[in-house]
Amino acid sequence: MAQTILIKRSTSTAIPTALSNGELAYSAQSNKLFIGRPGGGSGDIDAIGGKYYTDIITGATDANTASKLVLRDGSGNFSAGTITATLTGTASDISNHNTNALSEGSTNLYFTNARADARIAAADTDDLSEGSSNLYYTDARVSTRADTILNHSNHGNITVSKVGNELRFSAASQYGDSDVQSYLSGGTGVTLSSGGEFSIGQAVATTDNVTFNNVTVDGTLSSDDITATTMTASGHVVVQGNLTVNGTTTTVNSNTVAIGDSIMVLNNDETGTPSENAGFEVERGTSTNVSLLWNEAGDYWQANDGSTTSKLLTAGNFAASFTGILDGGTF
Repeated sequence: MAQTILIKRSTSTAIPTALSNGELAYSAQSNKLFIGRPGGGSGDIDAIGGKYYTDIITGATDANTASKLVLRDGSGNFSAGTITATLTGTASDISNHNTNALSEGSTNLYFTNARADARIAAADTDDLSEGSSNLYYTDARVSTRADTILNHSNHGNITVSKVGNELRFSAASQYGDSDVQSYLSGGTGVTLSSGGEFSIGQAVATTDNVTFNNVTVDGTLSSDDITATTMTASGHVVVQGNLTVNGTTTTVNSNTVAIGDSIMVLNNDETGTPSENAGFEVERGTSTNVSLLWNEAGDYWQANDGSTTSKLLTAGNFAASFTGILDGGTF
C-alpha cells in the first residue's frame, strides 16, 4: 500500500495550465490548491483552497487589517473599530447617529420651527379636534350659559355690564345657609341644627365615654380591636361560639359553676414527659386546704387531709391479683 500520495505541484507556476477533470494540483508560488472542474473541459480549473486562504483569515479585533477575512468573536460580533462599506437595505439600529447624518425623505419630513409655524398659520379650528375640557367658543354655548345664570332662582338683582370686550354678569346675592341646609338632612340617629351642625346626642371624641344600646359585630372582633386594659360587663355575657382564653390566669368568682363536659382535662398544655401533679384542691379559709391529687413522680393518686398525705390508689390496685397491704386505718 502506498505510504505517500502525491498530486501535481509546482514552485514556479502560479496557476496550472491544464488539469484533467477532478485532478488536483498545488502551486507553492501562489500557495493555492487547484482542481480540474468536474464536467468541464481541459483547462477549466478552480482554486479551492490552500495556505493563501488560511493566511488571510484573522480573529476579530478592534484593529483594521487590509486584505483580511475577519472571524466573529465568541458573541458572534465583529470587533473592528470602523467598517467602510456601502450598505443597502434597512438599518436595525441607528442609536449612534442623528438626523444630521440621515438624508431627509420626500414624505416624512423633519420638524422645524418654521415648518410648524407655517402649518399652524395655514390651519383653523376646523382642522383641530376639540378636547374634553378646553372646549371651543360658540354663540350657542355662550347663550346657553347666560340663560342658565339669568334664570337661576337663587340669583337676585342680576346686572349685566360690558368691560372692554367682555360681557359680565353679576348678582347681588348667592346661595345662603338656608339654601344649603334645605338640601341636607340628618338621617337615622343624626340631627341637623338650624346653625348647620350635625350631632348624634352625645360627644364622640377619642377621650369621651360613649354609650350605645346594642352593638352587633358581624365579623371577627379580635383583641387588637379593643385596647382597654380591663373590660367590665355589668349584665350577662353569652358566648354562642367557642371561647378561647390565652391568658396566664383565669379566675371564676361564681358560687355555682355548671360544666357540660363529662371529662375535664387538666394540665392540657403538657406535650412532652409529664412532670406536674394534677387534681383538685379545696380552699378552707383559715384551715389548711385539702386535696385529691395525681402524684406524677409516684404514679398514684394521693389524698391530703391538711395534715397527712396518704397514698390512695395505683393502677396495680385494680389488677387481677392484689399485692401489698390494704390498710383501712385505726378505729
